[in-house]
Amino acid sequence: MASTPIVLVGVLLGLVASGSAYEFHVGGSHGWVEHHHEKYNSWAERNRFQVNDTLLFKYKAGEDSVLVVTDTAYKSCNVTNPIESYTDGNTVFKFNRSGPFFFISGAADHCKHDQRLIVVVLAIRNHKSHGPTPSPPGPSSSASGLAVSRVYLGAMVAVAMALGQGTR
Repeated sequence: MASTPIVLVGVLLGLVASGSAYEFHVGGSHGWVEHHHEKYNSWAERNRFQVNDTLLFKYKAGEDSVLVVTDTAYKSCNVTNPIESYTDGNTVFKFNRSGPFFFISGAADHCKHDQRLIVVVLAIRNHKSHGPTPSPPGPSSSASGLAVSRVYLGAMVAVAMALGQGTR
């Protein structure tokens, strides 16, 4: 059964990848353009953005740009003092924190024609209880932590056993 190790490795990778980040293509197949068929903020409102997700901006290098700006610069379409500026035509922006991010085009008057975007990145949940402080755990872990550990441990043991059988 040579395919067993491959299947088990695939399952393990699936478990690990389930917590990975997502890349959003701003503007879809049209990209980051001045007259988009949909307002960018309408698109953003339909999505959920998390820390470590990325935005991919595709546009014509030399004709447009992406500026990360303050909320004040966003509202006034002020391109003079951006926080960050990208001009490569294939910009990938990674969210490193939760909260709002403001993007505008650096091309003349594009922002005034709604080539701008606000993205609100969801806060990281730490799953701590806000009720009474629980008593410190004894020698064993919590039930949920133990269940997760057993899933990963079980997957690792299964992969190791399958790989060991494949070499005989």
